[in-house]
Amino acid sequence: MKQTSNIQSQYVSQLPHANLDKQSVLVRVDLNVTRNQDGAIRNDFKLKAILPTLQLIKNKGGTIVLLGHCGRPKAQEKNLSLEPIARWFERNEFTTTFARTPKEALALLKTVKSDIMLLENLRFFKEETELNESFAQSLALLGTYYVQDAFGNLHRNHTSMTLLAQKFTPENRTIGLLVEKELDVLRHLHNPEQPFIMISGGNKAETKLPMIEQLTDKISAFLPCPGLVFALLKVLNKPIGKTQISDAAVKAAESFLIKAYRNNLSILWPVDYLVTTNTFEKPSDCFVTKKIEDNHVGIAFGPETAQLFKEALKTANTIFLNGMSGNANYPETLEGMRIIIQALQSSNAIKIISGGDTVGIAQELGIDQTTATFLTGGGSTLAFLSGQLLPGLLVLS
Repeated sequence: MKQTSNIQSQYVSQLPHANLDKQSVLVRVDLNVTRNQDGAIRNDFKLKAILPTLQLIKNKGGTIVLLGHCGRPKAQEKNLSLEPIARWFERNEFTTTFARTPKEALALLKTVKSDIMLLENLRFFKEETELNESFAQSLALLGTYYVQDAFGNLHRNHTSMTLLAQKFTPENRTIGLLVEKELDVLRHLHNPEQPFIMISGGNKAETKLPMIEQLTDKISAFLPCPGLVFALLKVLNKPIGKTQISDAAVKAAESFLIKAYRNNLSILWPVDYLVTTNTFEKPSDCFVTKKIEDNHVGIAFGPETAQLFKEALKTANTIFLNGMSGNANYPETLEGMRIIIQALQSSNAIKIISGGDTVGIAQELGIDQTTATFLTGGGSTLAFLSGQLLPGLLVLS
């Protein structure tokens, strides 16, 4: 495989040609699935997406050592444990053993025979995000072959994404079938069929906007949704009430708007909002308003905006949705988004929806894989489209 900043670079999985019989295969995956507040799996889209890679390894006689993360835990938070995911694989015809540490996994590999050895949430170990050589070595002891199939984490320079891959020779490391598939989809998005409309919302404006900024010359119209839209409105000195916006998000919004105006990017602004006087995390007593007052917290766009966006989408030949409007734990805040999803479902445009949480909610709101293409990565998708080199790919060259 070769690595270059050119988005047309070809990455091909070597798994179909690898001899994996009786080998222990480390598979780095993205297990950051949508979960309820009690930790139960709410949407298993990301888990289903990695099944082709896992089934291929199993069919080739390999033992799978599954490495993944979930959330951004500050400690070993029970509701972010991967143990429920071990049970999910059991229900999907893989015998599974769960290990809480690399040391325990190594011992169990010698005594327990199962299709999958699943290690606990890698982010329970501080060494995962610290590029720790010792931690990488302890993981490398668990296998003889490394497979990178964590598409949603390719933009992260973490121990299991980069240092670990370097412990294996080029012949014994490759991308998985999921990463291969999603990169192929993104190559088509690099030169989208026009008009190309992008819809983006949710949080992380400080990471999303710089990447969207690099695409402004390709986008026909940009539909910003809460909460991302509030960073833009703050820069324009528009009222956003008590909605929390970081300094980093404001800085990113300033840069984005400068580039957007230079490229004459059409921005379709919301005309009404769903707000609360409480908090985003507990948006009780929501109501619709066209003017955000000082005591309001923005939650989602309102019904008039939903209709405005719906009409705009009718003009598109390519639609890219990244990030949702509303709080996934409160269905009543997703009604505007339901209208957008219904518009996508009936549209004849090329439709790509990226990000595990975004895809999960979109599925719950009624869209299916017969009418849209789903990508597991949100930030990694935007990073790749904006021309960034992704550490999780670069290391495999």
